[in-house]
Amino acid sequence: MNKIEDLKNKLQQIAVRISSTTDIGDQLALKRQKYNLKLELLDCISQKEIRAGISARELRSKFLLKEKAPIYATGIEALDNELDGGFEQGSFIQLAGASFVGKTHLLLDILSNIAEFNKCVFFNFEMGEKRIVNRLERLLTKDEQWDNLIVDSDSRNLKDLVMEISLYAEDGIKFFMIDSKMKLYVDNMSDDHKQFSFISKELSRLAQQKDIIILFINQMSEDDLKNKRLAFKGSGDQQYDSDISLFYVLDEKTKERTLICNKNRTLNEKLFMLPLVLDHNGKTKGKNTYSRVPVMTEYQSTEVEIPDIF
Repeated sequence: MNKIEDLKNKLQQIAVRISSTTDIGDQLALKRQKYNLKLELLDCISQKEIRAGISARELRSKFLLKEKAPIYATGIEALDNELDGGFEQGSFIQLAGASFVGKTHLLLDILSNIAEFNKCVFFNFEMGEKRIVNRLERLLTKDEQWDNLIVDSDSRNLKDLVMEISLYAEDGIKFFMIDSKMKLYVDNMSDDHKQFSFISKELSRLAQQKDIIILFINQMSEDDLKNKRLAFKGSGDQQYDSDISLFYVLDEKTKERTLICNKNRTLNEKLFMLPLVLDHNGKTKGKNTYSRVPVMTEYQSTEVEIPDIF
């Protein structure tokens, strides 16, 4: 018997003795013993937790037995290949790029593919009803998609948004898209940078807590675009909060779009640059051939040039 179990047994025995004696002096002495044993037990447990390391072999066995997070295919084959099947459940994914580069279309395309098999929610804070219906007419081609895609345009307050996502998650919905950060606000917080950091932190926490996937449209500043730097507008902890950071950039000369992943802390961990095109139906797909190239981030040496893809 180890020391912790021995102390637990002694505490049980003292508890029995306390309840069976009527002598006040004996009860007081036993209670002091009980108090000292509790302190000793807590100290043993604390020491055990501090030394809770396990061997690498045990760690590997524990990992192999752990249930893997479910993965949702995006429906864009080239992207799913890079992600080893799709987005992991419990992920907070941010997508940024210049205005009018096609961020909303890309994520709506993914959402329409998800909606063929699963219910999902699109928080639309950027478009009017006529415009969003026109877009969906091109992307939703099956009855299941029209029924499974929920469009919610009610509240742009972060507190209300978190509550709505939580309620949808309780109904079993796992996939959410928010368009966009620039339309959200936080009560009693006027500083934009603080708001941006707080929003990403709360949504990241929510994705993990509710075990859901949140796709979040972000922005890039004019200065970052000019200097070809991959960073979210307002910076702060937004990059840190993301499980996957994606940037959608347009080559002004060739008009080709490239999806760049410069952070990926899911099981896959791949970083990539993926040229994307639209087919005649407006659906996103990868080019027939593309090469994997290094991904440049704002944290790398300024001596290393970012590929000229803007």
